[in-house]
Amino acid sequence: MNGPPGMGLVAAAAVLILGLRAWTSIAPARVGASQPARKLMSGPTRRGRPATDLDVAAWCDDVARAIRTGASLTSAVRDCVDHPAVAPVTDPIVARLSRGQSLSTALRGTPADAATPVGLALAVLRSCADVGGPAASPLERVAATLRDRNAIREEQRSQSAQAQMSARVMTLVPIGMLTLLATTDPNVRQSIGTPAGVAAVTAGAVLNVAGWRWMQRIIGRRP
Repeated sequence: MNGPPGMGLVAAAAVLILGLRAWTSIAPARVGASQPARKLMSGPTRRGRPATDLDVAAWCDDVARAIRTGASLTSAVRDCVDHPAVAPVTDPIVARLSRGQSLSTALRGTPADAATPVGLALAVLRSCADVGGPAASPLERVAATLRDRNAIREEQRSQSAQAQMSARVMTLVPIGMLTLLATTDPNVRQSIGTPAGVAAVTAGAVLNVAGWRWMQRIIGRRP
């Protein structure tokens, strides 16, 4: 079955653009999935995602609450286990405590990257265990910091929503216009069937994808 001249080229260009967009969205995720987790707190949790700022803040609040009710720091860490998001990190610590290790030793066996929410909490816990003194206030400040950081991130996400919509529109409108013109205008169909038309459509597809990736980087979203 033969269609109008140039329609196959238009369809191929649309498939090329959408395919490149899909590939650029999936490829980074595949690369990240193929790399083994280098640190315990960056690995998947029981719910299949890393612990968020709010997850760790809730755990810090529970530990601090237990301390304020009279529990020791060690007992509070051992008892506050009802947090599945941080369990992949806290379960090994609790296991070491049950074997008789001190809290300092148990925490020292877990890597702590302060750039992650769990790493920040563990760094403060390790300092409290090593130095001693009241631990509830430092943990509450960690929880407040994590909640503030989450609020800032949510505000940035909401402020970039309009830019994200503009990026989608500016990417999809050229595809729709090319399809519409090729469907309704015989001159356009004839033009895009020529070598110059093929080159123009191909260059437009490449520039469209490049512009989409550029806009995603400008608004701070991984393409």
